[in-house]
Amino acid sequence: MRASNRERIELHMLTSLARSQRALCRIIETIADQVAVSEQLAVHMAENLKTISEYQRSMIQKITRQSPRQRRLGTPGKPWISKNVARGSSPTHD
Repeated sequence: MRASNRERIELHMLTSLARSQRALCRIIETIADQVAVSEQLAVHMAENLKTISEYQRSMIQKITRQSPRQRRLGTPGKPWISKNVARGSSPTHD
């Protein structure tokens, strides 16, 4: 398979995944009121959305050839801020 053909296919797949994400958002917004009323429906929808999300994540990882990041548990560190930013000054160029 030629590189340009592969890139075209990958772009098409990424576009499809983005379209799928938009469709999921519309579905979630449409059923949000019914889910608020029924706990059973909420659990069922959460399971279905998790399955779809895992499938999409798997597809994007195959397309981009990236491995999933590992979640780290614990207390996050303090944010790093440049001293120049913290003082509100900009670096000078001499």
